[in-house]
Amino acid sequence: MNRGLRALLGVLLLLTATTSAWAQATAQINGTVADSSGGVLPGVTVIAIQTETGFRREAVSDENGAYSLLNLPIGPYRIEASLSGFRTFAQTGVVLQVASNPVIPVRMELGSLEETVSVEASAPLVETRNPAVGAVITNEQVEELPLEGRNPATLVLLAGGAVDTGNPSSRSLTGSRGIATAGGQQFGVAYLLDGAMHNNVYDGVNLQLPFPDAMQEFRVETSSQNAQNGYKAGGTASVATKAGTNAFHGDVFEFARHHKFNATSPFAAINRATGERYTDGLVRNQFGGVIGGPIKQDRIFFFAAYQGTRATETPADIVTFIPTAAMLAGDFTTVASAQCRAQGNLVLPAALGFVNNRINPALLSPAAVAIAKRLPTTTDPCGQISYSRSTKPEEKQPIGRVDVQLNQNHSLFGRYMLSTTYWDPAFSNTPDNILSNGGLAGSGGRDNYSHSLVVGDTLVLSNTVVNNLRVSMNKTKVQRWHADMFGPQDVGIKIFSYLDKYVTITNTGAFGLNTATESFASYAPTTYSIADDLTLVRGDHQYAIGGAVSLSNWQTITNVRSMGAISFNGTFTGLTLGDFLLGRMFEYRQATPFQQDITQNYMALFGQDTWRVSPKVTVNYGVRWEPWFPQNSNDKAFYAFDAGRLKAGERSKVFPAAPAGLHYPGDEGFPGTTGMKTVWSNVAPRVGISWDPTGEGRTSVRAGYGMTGDFVTGQFFFDSRSAPPFGLEQRLTGALLDDPWGSVGRTNPFPVTTIGTADYPFQNALASLFITVPYDIKTTRNHSWNVALQQQLGDSTAVSVTYLANHMVNMWGVVDGNPALVTTAGATPAALCTAGLPGGPVQTFANCTTSLDARREISLYNPGVGQYYGYVDYVTDAGWQDYQGLQLSLTRRSDRFTTGANYTVSRCEGLISQGQSPLNVATGYSRPVSVLNPPSEAETEALYEIDKGRCDSWRAHVFSLSATVRTPEFSNTAARMILSDWSLAGIFRAQSGQPLTVTTGSDRALSGMQASNQRATQVGDNPYGNGSLTNWFSPAAFAQPALGTYGTSVRNAYDGPGYRNIDLALVRQFQLPRGHRLEARVEAFNALNWFMYGNPNTVLSNSTFGQITSNAGAPRVMQFAGKYVF
Repeated sequence: MNRGLRALLGVLLLLTATTSAWAQATAQINGTVADSSGGVLPGVTVIAIQTETGFRREAVSDENGAYSLLNLPIGPYRIEASLSGFRTFAQTGVVLQVASNPVIPVRMELGSLEETVSVEASAPLVETRNPAVGAVITNEQVEELPLEGRNPATLVLLAGGAVDTGNPSSRSLTGSRGIATAGGQQFGVAYLLDGAMHNNVYDGVNLQLPFPDAMQEFRVETSSQNAQNGYKAGGTASVATKAGTNAFHGDVFEFARHHKFNATSPFAAINRATGERYTDGLVRNQFGGVIGGPIKQDRIFFFAAYQGTRATETPADIVTFIPTAAMLAGDFTTVASAQCRAQGNLVLPAALGFVNNRINPALLSPAAVAIAKRLPTTTDPCGQISYSRSTKPEEKQPIGRVDVQLNQNHSLFGRYMLSTTYWDPAFSNTPDNILSNGGLAGSGGRDNYSHSLVVGDTLVLSNTVVNNLRVSMNKTKVQRWHADMFGPQDVGIKIFSYLDKYVTITNTGAFGLNTATESFASYAPTTYSIADDLTLVRGDHQYAIGGAVSLSNWQTITNVRSMGAISFNGTFTGLTLGDFLLGRMFEYRQATPFQQDITQNYMALFGQDTWRVSPKVTVNYGVRWEPWFPQNSNDKAFYAFDAGRLKAGERSKVFPAAPAGLHYPGDEGFPGTTGMKTVWSNVAPRVGISWDPTGEGRTSVRAGYGMTGDFVTGQFFFDSRSAPPFGLEQRLTGALLDDPWGSVGRTNPFPVTTIGTADYPFQNALASLFITVPYDIKTTRNHSWNVALQQQLGDSTAVSVTYLANHMVNMWGVVDGNPALVTTAGATPAALCTAGLPGGPVQTFANCTTSLDARREISLYNPGVGQYYGYVDYVTDAGWQDYQGLQLSLTRRSDRFTTGANYTVSRCEGLISQGQSPLNVATGYSRPVSVLNPPSEAETEALYEIDKGRCDSWRAHVFSLSATVRTPEFSNTAARMILSDWSLAGIFRAQSGQPLTVTTGSDRALSGMQASNQRATQVGDNPYGNGSLTNWFSPAAFAQPALGTYGTSVRNAYDGPGYRNIDLALVRQFQLPRGHRLEARVEAFNALNWFMYGNPNTVLSNSTFGQITSNAGAPRVMQFAGKYVF
C-alpha cells in the first residue's frame, strides 16, 4: 500500500467516520409523545421491537416530548411507550423501509402501566424530514412485479424521470444498466447494497443486484440529497438483501420460457419452406431458492439464496445488407437506384471506372471479393438479409448472510454474493454463417464474475448515540474472447495482425464482421471500502458526521484494435458496399495490444444536522467534502501534450527521442504519475427545509438545494496506452484494402517489439494518436434544487407534486485539437485541395483524402515535428446541462391494492459529456479547437455554442405505473377456492422519443473528424416523413454540406419514436398447512404485443436513412413459473 493510501485510511480511522450514504440499509423513527390533551410528555420510554427477530431499541423523550430511534433494521415493528401514571401505548403494523424516516406520534392516556392502549396503524407515507425526492419499492412489489429477466436494476425506472440507456458497453457486467435520473448522466446513480458501495468503478454503473427473492427493498433518491449522500450526482439507489428471522422461511422456484408461446419479430427472416417468420428459438430456465432462519433464537440468524439461469436463443431478426451477385459481377444499377436508396438515384463516379453504374469486375478488390464469397447469399435485389445469432448464456448467483445480535446495543452482519455469467462466442454456435459475429455487441464470448462482500457493525453507545461501520470489497472481472474465423492473410490483405484468425470490418449501414470490442480482453476492477457514521441526538438536533475511503485498482488487457480495424462508409462511391468492393477504405486503424494497471482513491467527509426547529418545521443543513484524486498509472503510462513546449522545441528528458511537445512522468512539471492535479476544493453544501403544517406527519412542504460531484469512470482513460512509447496506434485514410500500408507509401510499423522504454522506435510512430488532459481540469459539479408538496389521503394513499431542477457544470468531453485544415476543396474528396495556417502560405495537395495528415495543423506549422502527430484530442471541462422538471406522483399501499405512479414532464439542454465513455476519440463535438493556437475564451464559447442541444439521455415525457391487485378472502368455501388468492401485478411505462442527430456518414469537412460527429444540413422545413417504418425522416429535408464545410443542423434536434410497454403477472396461490403455499405464475412481457419502433437510421449517406429496421423492445414473451413458499 503506497503512502497516499495509508494516509487516507489513517484519516478515516482517526475520525471513525465514513459516509452514512454507505450505511443506509437501515431506517429510523421520530416522533413526539403527548398526553390526551396534546401536552408534551418528557421522560417517556419508547421502544421499537422488530417482530420477526426480537431486535429492540429504546429512547427516552426529551423535554419537548421528542424521541428518535436510530439505525433500525428494516422490517415490521411494534412500538411501545411507557411512563408511570399512564397506560402503556402499543402500536403495531409499522413497517420500516430502507432509508425511511417516518414520524410516528405517541398519544398517552392516564391509567396504570398494566393497562395497554393498542393501535393498529402503518407508518405515514409522507416524508417530513428529508428534502430529497424519493421512491420506495417494497418487498412485496419486488417479488410480485414482473421484472424482465428478473433484473432488479430496472426498478430504478419506477422512480420519476428515470431513463434506461441500456447496458453501457462490452466492458460492462451483464445485468448492469446505464440509468439517468432527473437529468443526470448515464453513470450518475450511486448504488448501495446493504449500506455498502455497489458501483463498478470501471464503468460507473451498478454491479449485479440480488435476484428478487433475495431482495428486501429498493429505494431511490434524487435531487437535493443531504450531505450523507454523495459519490454520484444523479441519485442514490439503496438496496437491502433479506435476512434471517426467528422462524424458518424460504422458497424454491422455477421460471421458464419457450419460444412456442412467444410472438415473432416483424423483422425476423421468413422460412422459405413454410412462408412464416422464424421464432426467436428461446428456451430459458431460471431456478433456485432461498432459506432463512435462526441459528440461535433472538441472537444469530442466517439467510442463503441461489439462482441459476440457463438459456438458448436464436433470434432471426438482425437486418443488414451484403453485396449481391449483380454487384460482384460489376452491375450496381439496382443498388444505386431509388429502388434501394431512400435518397433517390445515384450516379457512381466515372473516375473510379464506372460507366452507367457498371464496372469491370477486374477492378474490384480481390480481398473484398474473397470476403464477400464467405458471406451467405441473398435474393433481395438491394442486398438486404435477415439472419440469426445463437447465444447460450448461463448465470449463477449464490448469496449468504449472517446477522448476530451480540447484545441489545451491539449487532454485526456479514453478507457475500457471487454473480457469474458465461457464454460462448456466437460464431461457435453458428459456424456456418460468419455474420453471426457480425459486428454486434455480445457476439463475443463472456466469462464474467462479480464478488461482493460486506461486514457491518452497529453499536449503540447510548439512547442518543449510534455508530455504524461498513467494510466491503467488490471484485469483478469481465473477460471477453472471440472465435477464430479467418485472418487477413487468408483473404489476401497485407497487414500484420496480433490476432491470427480475426478480421474486423465495419460497413456503415451494411454488414459487419466481428467487432473490435468483442475480441479477447479482460477488465478486472477491485474496490475496497470502509465506511463508518456516527449519529448523535442532542435536544432538537440530530447530528451525523462521517466520511468515506475506497481504494480501487483495475487491470486491463485488451486487443481492441490490435487486429487492424477496417471501415468503409461510402466516401468514394457514395455507396458503402461500393467502397467495400473497390477496397477503398474510409479508415484503417490499428494499435498494439495493451495492458493497464491503474489505481484510484476516493475519500469523503461530511457533517449533517437535522434540526427540529419546531414540531412542524425541520431544517437540514450540512456540507460534504469530496476531493478528487486522479487515476494513477502504476507503470507510469501517462503523458501530456503542451503546445508551448512544441513551439520551443522542448523534448522529454525521460524519453528524449519523443517529438517535441510531449512530456511524461519524471519530466519537470509533470504531476506525479497521474498527469492531473488533485482537486482539494470540492466542497458541497446542502440545505433543506420541511414544513409539516399539521404536525401529524400527513402533509409536508419541502424545499432543498444541494451541490454534488460527479466523477468520470475508470474506463475514461482506456486508451492512454495506445500512444508512444507505451504503445502505438495508427490511422490511415484513403488506403486500399489489399495493401493498406503500401497504398499510401508507408512501411508497416507493426509489430512493435519495444514498448515503454527509451529505445522505443519513435521514428516509425508517424501520425500517432494522442489524447491530453489539462493538469488543472475541473471536476463535474451538479447544483440541484427542488420544491415538493406531499399529502397523505386516508391511511394508505399519498400524492405529491414536485418541481426539480439541475444545473451541471464542468462536464468532461473530448475535442479534436489537431484538425486537417482546408482552404479550398475540389468536387470530390480525392480531388485537389489547398490548406494553410491563418496568415501563412497556402499549400496545394493533389488528393484531399491521402493528404489528411500532411494538412494537419501541427504538420503545417512544423512538418518535421508534425509528421509524428495525427489526432491530438484533448479533454475539455466545458460541458454543461440544464434540467427542469415537474413530477406528479401517487402512492397507495393496502392489503388488496398497491400502486405507485409517476409522471414527469421536463426539458434539458446542454453541451456534450463523455465522462462515462472511454477516452479514445473526440466524440460529440462537431468542430475542432486548436491546441496549437487556442482560441480566445469568446471564440471558444462561440464554437461550443454550435454544439448546444438537447441532452442525450433526456426524454420530455416519462410515465411509469406499477400496481398489484389481490382478490379478497371470501367466507364461502366454494367462492374462496375459486376466487380467493389471485393477484394481478403489472408495470406500464411510456416515454417520448430519444433526441437524435442527423450526421453525414463521411468526412465532409475533410478535417479528419469522425463522421459520427459531422452533422448534415437541414434544407426542408419539415424534417419528418410520414411516420412509417420506411419514412420516419424525409431524405429530401436534408443535404450533405459542401466539401470542406460543416453542416448546420442542430445536435439532438430531432425526435425518435416514443416508447410504451406493459408487463403483466397473474399469480394464483394455493394455501397449505403450517403457513406454506404453492404459487403458480404466468407472466407476459410486452403483454399487448405492441410493436415498438426502434430509432431510425440517422446517417444521411446510408441507403436506409430515415428508415427503421429494428424494434426498441422484444415482441411478447411469455414466462411460466412455479414457487413453493414455506
